Amino acid sequence: MKILTVDTSTSTCTVGIANADGVLAEFVESNGQTHARHLMGMIQNSVVASGVRIEEIDGFAVVTGPGTFTGLRIGISTIKGLAYALSRPAVGVTSLAALAAQAELRTKFICPVMDARRSEVYYGLYVPEGGEASQVGKHHVAPISELVRGIRASCQFIGNGARLYRETFEAALGSLARFSRPWRDTIRVETIAKLALKQFQKNETQKLSAVVPYYIRKSDAERHAQRGAGV
Repeated sequence: MKILTVDTSTSTCTVGIANADGVLAEFVESNGQTHARHLMGMIQNSVVASGVRIEEIDGFAVVTGPGTFTGLRIGISTIKGLAYALSRPAVGVTSLAALAAQAELRTKFICPVMDARRSEVYYGLYVPEGGEASQVGKHHVAPISELVRGIRASCQFIGNGARLYRETFEAALGSLARFSRPWRDTIRVETIAKLALKQFQKNETQKLSAVVPYYIRKSDAERHAQRGAGV
């Protein structure tokens, strides 16, 4: 099964095509421009580099968040448009689950951490089980101080928030804090495709209307609207 994947959840945009045997093409862009400027070009480059025509794509996978609000909307709307035009299935993969799947060290917990701005992070706790990462509890958005208070055992931190707050983790947790190699902090095409393939194989494809951004935190517009309504 040939899967076209897209991740626009952070300032880095990753696009590629993969199948059960591995990655056929992968492009990563971190130039700071809005993803809308280069996403379609990256998709076209992936098609050319992989030798797979867009009509031969069997399914689509997109990272649904949490992440940057505008970036998520761009990636999801693009994938839904392609899936609709080609009558192909599409699935969403959360950014925290994808990062947890890329963990490499032997620790009791895995904690994917993404910068949420305003001195907050998106995070979740996972445990390694049978070569996979299983989620424990809910995903959260909170100050970094709240995250470290809940860690009482060895934990591998991964994601752009792990890089940004590494000194804080080390100061608070000492040897309990472990960190993946830097390249694993960016979600890879291979990871998205593997998580998506499991959904396709289990026939867990979603209606396109159900592939929506996973925000966790309300947008600025929603918060302003609530304040205006006295909520």
